[in-house]
Amino acid sequence: MIIRKTTLALAVIALAGCSSTSERRAPDGGFAYTKVADQPPLTIPAGLHAPKGDGKYAIPPAADKGPVGKAMDIRAPRLVLTVVDGSRIAENEAGSKVEIDAREGEDNVVSVINERLDEWLKTRNIPVASKTGNTIETDWFVPNDMEGMIKNADDFPVKRRFEIRVDAPQHARTAEVYVTSKGAERVAGDDDNATIGSGERASVAVLNDWLGFYASRDTAHAKEMALAKFRPIAVTLGKNNSDLTDLQLGADFERAWSRVPMVLEHMGFEIKDIDKSLGTYFVSYKGDPDSSFWSGIFGGDDKELSIKHGKYQIQLGEMGDNTSMTITNDDGQPIPDDKYAEIYKPFSELMRDSDLKEMKN
Repeated sequence: MIIRKTTLALAVIALAGCSSTSERRAPDGGFAYTKVADQPPLTIPAGLHAPKGDGKYAIPPAADKGPVGKAMDIRAPRLVLTVVDGSRIAENEAGSKVEIDAREGEDNVVSVINERLDEWLKTRNIPVASKTGNTIETDWFVPNDMEGMIKNADDFPVKRRFEIRVDAPQHARTAEVYVTSKGAERVAGDDDNATIGSGERASVAVLNDWLGFYASRDTAHAKEMALAKFRPIAVTLGKNNSDLTDLQLGADFERAWSRVPMVLEHMGFEIKDIDKSLGTYFVSYKGDPDSSFWSGIFGGDDKELSIKHGKYQIQLGEMGDNTSMTITNDDGQPIPDDKYAEIYKPFSELMRDSDLKEMKN
């Protein structure tokens, strides 16, 4: 009896595995209703009047003639996956569209999105037919042949084209990204009678693949920035383009921006606020530097900087592959050159210290 039940179960599994693509997504049952012809209007015999109706049960004409019967796709619609920080779906919105907000340090989210789109297209080897402004028209390609979520655009190989459009208001703090299928052609498949899936489902699969790529790049960048603060950076005392004294950091802006706060805290500065778009730290010098570091430099008692306790602004600016750092007091006036010289030694030592750790609060 056990053997017979096992054999029956295996047979059921085998039959289920043999179902075609169209059978997996098409409804079951009878479809006689699809053959019902329109009924002629009621003929009223002479001498009689047509019954009056209030239209309460009138069926309005269909606005869109979509597939019916076995041609219908009964699968649930695909959902846009808002995996990117700052992304969302607008309320009551559906389809292949996502909104993305600018994040801290991003002046123009549209340019960031366009960079991510270009990277994604190259990584996926998706051919581009044209690019006008913030609109990209892809050439024909087969999503099913690719890796990632884009592979799920169709159940069998289908050649498609898409339009990818980025819309944003003038302030460019929020952008909307649309993906629209612009055509589909059958290539080959395990079921030649299967209907090509809707462009909407394919568009959402493409959008989700790009969002996943975007999120993975964000994760990689976050890891890079987390490690950047622990990498030594050489510092020299020099002059900026305005012939004012500055500290010149041998690293790009992003690396410098990550490491400088940790160094400032070891020197007795307290970070009160930051504005990455301006490259500015708003700090207060409170003294009380890291005693272990200062005793290592001066071989004795803790030594504070001779600058006044109070508020300062420390600004970083791009200087090719390097970064310029200037210090101004609360009135926006540069600190004297001799104060730069005094700050330079401990600051440069700390920036070069490969064993520097974050201070515990």
